[in-house]
Amino acid sequence: MNYKLKKDILKIGHSKRPGGIYKKTSITIHSTGNEKSTAANERVWLDNPSNTRDASWHYVVGAGEVIQAIPENEEAWHSGTSEGNRYSIGIEIIESGNREKVLETAAEFVADLLKKYGWGFDKVKKHYDWTGKDCPRILINKNFVKNNMNWNYFTEGIEEYMVKRYNTIAELPAWAKDTISKLVKEGKIANGSKLNITEDMLRVLVIMNR
Repeated sequence: MNYKLKKDILKIGHSKRPGGIYKKTSITIHSTGNEKSTAANERVWLDNPSNTRDASWHYVVGAGEVIQAIPENEEAWHSGTSEGNRYSIGIEIIESGNREKVLETAAEFVADLLKKYGWGFDKVKKHYDWTGKDCPRILINKNFVKNNMNWNYFTEGIEEYMVKRYNTIAELPAWAKDTISKLVKEGKIANGSKLNITEDMLRVLVIMNR
């Protein structure tokens, strides 16, 4: 995991935490609509007395960090519809900072959620899909997309993180351990504790080293 997850849950009865227990069926992606705000700023804003909007989220994502404000199984006011608020996990992506790193973190976190629930990519929605709102604008509006890092770029990142990766020799399947251990000892693989190897890559390495 290349990000830190911080749980900073709103208190029960908080004006932005409607409560209720609902079985989730999807994930909804948003962007904050604020080009200067950080993930920490977004969490603070939920507690700000001057924030009178009926809007909230389950998670907000920045570069290398994820902050949770509402438990996944509860409602959050993020989609503009009762169905989306209750049955979808709302994820806000910040618009400030290093866009590439922010989207990498968001893609990895979404992939982790999909794997947690045993879902496929078809469970990932845009806010736009619920109400037609221009959100997440940094992924769908050409005026806010940077360096072609659009929705397709983001979803390809999710798919990449969905692929199982092995990071240590201990995690490897038995048929690959001897080969990878040998390659590490020979210096052909630099670090045996940070392998970052997919199963397809493992098969190629084993075949090549027979």
